[in-house]
Amino acid sequence: MGRAVSVSLQKGGVGKTTLAINLADALSARGHDVLLADLDQQGNATEGVGLKDLYKKDSPHIGDVLTDSDPVDVSEVIHERDGFDVLPAHVNLDEVEDKVRNSTFGMLWVRRRIVEPLLDDTYDYIVVDSPPSLGPLSDAALVGARHVIVPLLMSEPSVSGFERMWEQQIRPIREEVGVDLLAIVPNDLSGNNEEKRIIADLEESPFARYLPSFARSDEFEHSPGPGIRHRIAFSRAWREGKTLREYDSDNDMLGRLDELARIVEDGGVADA
Repeated sequence: MGRAVSVSLQKGGVGKTTLAINLADALSARGHDVLLADLDQQGNATEGVGLKDLYKKDSPHIGDVLTDSDPVDVSEVIHERDGFDVLPAHVNLDEVEDKVRNSTFGMLWVRRRIVEPLLDDTYDYIVVDSPPSLGPLSDAALVGARHVIVPLLMSEPSVSGFERMWEQQIRPIREEVGVDLLAIVPNDLSGNNEEKRIIADLEESPFARYLPSFARSDEFEHSPGPGIRHRIAFSRAWREGKTLREYDSDNDMLGRLDELARIVEDGGVADA
């Protein structure tokens, strides 16, 4: 059975899009058919895989899939690239969010129009880059994927953003349709005392079991340290429309992205 997973945090600037792109790449490198679905209104994942021109493309586009009136089949707006396919974002996603908000079944559109037609039959995994804010479209992404990975900067604003998302969004949705938290991923770490303190706090919290093995305190005893480390290659790859693997095939973070892909395969850290 395949799995859809939303990469989500209701705070921008945490490396959400970079993680989504490179998770799709890591799953593809493990031999799977993968779709990267960009539901972020800013379209950064679309640009980051070299498809910037599609962000303002005339119809058909993702807005024609997520609509009440004569929706377009999702297969018509998917674009192939090396490694994995892409469902690009579009400049009109703010309008789509209004439609989701005002439609009786809008919250189910991502599930019914994207995930259910494609998962297992066409793709083994669907990775969704979610909007970085609370709202109908990010809710629809969680309802659609029903699995979530949360990237966190090791800073108080980032952790507070996760706590808000858990209480205000994930927990209520879990009670209605079920959403599984697969992993919390400390991201863009450089190595400082604040990072050590926050990782230690997470390890003492109810969320400790969601930390991958590469993200725990004992990794501070080894180089390069825990989490997905800060690497300039991530931003350089994004600017060139490439994944980290395509840009720098020897990068030391590829092994950690591979472990994250294995966690997605296994359905959580505890089973990895």
